Amino acid sequence: MSESPQSEEGVLLSIVIPTHNVRPWIAETLYSVLGQDVDGLEVIVVDDHSDDGTVEVVERCIAGDPRARLVRAESFGGGSARNEGVRWARGRYLAFADGDDIVPDGAYRAMVASLERTGSQVVIGDYIKFSPASTWRPTASMTAFSQPAQGVSLTQIPTMIFSRPCWNKVFDRSFWLGNGIEFPDVVRSNDIVPMTTAYVKASAIDVIEDVVYLYRDRPGGSSMTAKAPSSAAFISYLTQEAICADLLSSVGEPELESRYAALIYDRDGFFHARKFLSAWSGERDDDGRVVALLEELLERCAPAPRWIDARKRMTMHLLRRGEFLAARAAAQTVDGGAWRAEDAGTRMDAWTALLKSVVAEPELFAEVERVLRTGALATLGGIRPGAGDFEAHWDRLAEAAVSVFGDEVRAEIPELGSGTPVAVRAETGGTVSAIFGGDPVRLHGSSSTDDVVPVLWSSEGCVHPVRVDWRRGQDSAVWDAEFRVSHLPRGRELQPALRFADGRTVAVHVDAPVPEYRRLENVLYEQEQGWVRLSRRRHWLVRAPRRALITVRDRLRALRR
Repeated sequence: MSESPQSEEGVLLSIVIPTHNVRPWIAETLYSVLGQDVDGLEVIVVDDHSDDGTVEVVERCIAGDPRARLVRAESFGGGSARNEGVRWARGRYLAFADGDDIVPDGAYRAMVASLERTGSQVVIGDYIKFSPASTWRPTASMTAFSQPAQGVSLTQIPTMIFSRPCWNKVFDRSFWLGNGIEFPDVVRSNDIVPMTTAYVKASAIDVIEDVVYLYRDRPGGSSMTAKAPSSAAFISYLTQEAICADLLSSVGEPELESRYAALIYDRDGFFHARKFLSAWSGERDDDGRVVALLEELLERCAPAPRWIDARKRMTMHLLRRGEFLAARAAAQTVDGGAWRAEDAGTRMDAWTALLKSVVAEPELFAEVERVLRTGALATLGGIRPGAGDFEAHWDRLAEAAVSVFGDEVRAEIPELGSGTPVAVRAETGGTVSAIFGGDPVRLHGSSSTDDVVPVLWSSEGCVHPVRVDWRRGQDSAVWDAEFRVSHLPRGRELQPALRFADGRTVAVHVDAPVPEYRRLENVLYEQEQGWVRLSRRRHWLVRAPRRALITVRDRLRALRR
């Protein structure tokens, strides 16, 4: 391969690292990059006005290393910092890294070797994301990463459009400069346009199997992305994504357009919409712009593939129509994200709006009816009474649920089934804080009074505990209740509740995880935020023969493949 016109002899690979207030992590990043076994390595750190000591750490790490230099950014913003680093670059090849991540040993050697061997313009490697609690591989569901490839185009590996970070790639620098690729300075998603441009413009792309990057998923709100206001971040994303849509439509490949629609409805688009909606609690000045930009983007996309989760399609559909509150509830059905305690009224109003919106669209409603029913019941049965006019919010949702699903819903909520005003729930203050499986099933909870009995409730009758132990807590009565599994009726779903002697019954908020699934367990648990239902199934000795037949069937089918 001929040398880039702007390359300097001896400089093979230039790595640009923008930094902004990454003092706790930058040393680890620099050591991982400077330790790469690539001859002719150049590292350009462009600091974007850090004020936390990042610059001092960088200066210590690169002191005496002629391969590295520190540049003070002239402008503000991560996009400008990367562009400034590109202007300083002298290598034949170009790569990017962030100042809080890690590059595994041998990563750049593997990518440069691929480009040297094939003459391609871009090489892409696999990557891992990690947090203090977990590690995962985002590319696991992308067929583009399932096997290596050499000299292919985007139309040959269309699922590559699902992955648009800049830091798991190496570019031929003459290709980058020749196509005028630059990073925009925007609040959010500043690499999706340049990466989409590179995908579209490149006639030859390599994919290698090596894990070439470890992305640190920083907790809390310390990253620049996390600090971006939700509306500004979503507007920034939609603006950039519209440019990507135009770039991809210029290719004129139906399969690529279908994959891009999946990206919007099932992946990046839904992810950004859900994050925006989780922070939305009332009308904002820029709501109209959000709707207009989303409408513009979806008009550029192919229709949502039918295989995409109907809950995601429902969320995007409602948001496109400007039904923010209903869309917020719809988004919550996908990830089960918790609502804050002070959002009790908002949560119930969101579910009321969702039921009223979706029931008017029979085709969509048919796909999500079970999800909506479960979610509405969970909200009615498991929500913790909050401040404000809780009872009015709850009554509106109960009325909407009965209207949509019929009178049988009344039998599934303790207050409705027993004719108890929901205000009594607030007065009782019932909470289950621990559930223990096995036989007996044990519930640990509390209430503001001991004039109640913990029960497992259904409209056809309550299951009373075989034993209840009470004691006085600091601010409440604490109880432990045991229920024999043999006393639980089969084919009936039961909810933890508190029952007064006069028959009044109220649901309790469950602030505890359900027991882990065990094959020999004779009780199944269904949980939705603060709501839990239990159901007894047949004894494992009865279930075992059927399970054995299913196992044999599955193995025979596998052998025939």
